[in-house]
Amino acid sequence: MPLRGTTVKTSGDERLTLLRPMVTRRFELSVDHTLCVGCGTCAKVCPREAITMGEPVVVDGRLLTKPRVDIDLQTCSFCGECVALCPTHALALTVNGEPEIPVVKAEAFPFLVRRVKVIQAALAASTDTDYIETCPTGAISAEVEQDAEGAVVAVKNVQLDRGLCINCTHCQETAPQGGFEISKPYKGHTRLNVSLCPEGCQACVDACPTDAMTYDGSKVVLDERFCLFCGACQAVCPVEGAVVSERSGFVHTPVHSAAWSTALEKLVSIKAVRREHDQRGQARRRKLVVDALLLGDSGDEQ
Repeated sequence: MPLRGTTVKTSGDERLTLLRPMVTRRFELSVDHTLCVGCGTCAKVCPREAITMGEPVVVDGRLLTKPRVDIDLQTCSFCGECVALCPTHALALTVNGEPEIPVVKAEAFPFLVRRVKVIQAALAASTDTDYIETCPTGAISAEVEQDAEGAVVAVKNVQLDRGLCINCTHCQETAPQGGFEISKPYKGHTRLNVSLCPEGCQACVDACPTDAMTYDGSKVVLDERFCLFCGACQAVCPVEGAVVSERSGFVHTPVHSAAWSTALEKLVSIKAVRREHDQRGQARRRKLVVDALLLGDSGDEQ
């Protein structure tokens, strides 16, 4: 049994766990290496630089080993910034056994806006099930009825597991029209320069969590509709400039904090921080104008 206030680290092939029991609270931070794509978002945002990333191993153009997350048990403060921004839900944090992100609970960090809606009527009107099999994370399930020959005759009760869904929009694009409404909380752009790619290299395809990158037998192809702009592709690319993934912002709930401004500057740019400040300033000015007009109307009525 670990001493109170002492962090214990357990590391295995599939999971890394940090446990810190306190007098009234018990913190447990975990990394699921099977879900982690090695994008490095957690390492970039960590305010105490407690997270480091291992080097990828690429052999004959294929990704053999992803960059692997490690966390310094002495430095980690269990703030949860890494958990709040992990694009693949590879990081999780519990307090007294319940999921909690302290920096979000304290309103120092926003919630990312992840819209997920399943329209059953639209999906039930079709017997197509390809979108279930092609979901990159296996987040979709359904009751599929087949006839004696194995042909699909009905699709019912389609479910999307929010714990697995990474909002890549694959289902929205490939399912029967109107079946899903999905929004990505990430803004950005990914550029692919295939002229720089080594012949036969598919490391970026191996790293991509959403199948936004595919290999057609001769070159890598990018479908930016599905990109999360996480940078996992760029992290494993053996040639600088062949793939560049850049964030330009996040879709999130309102927040006013130095912690979020610092994180945004690390993950996007100082311009993004200024843009958010400008937008908040504009919103405040609009509110003042509307309030003044409403007060003026009220005064006229008297």
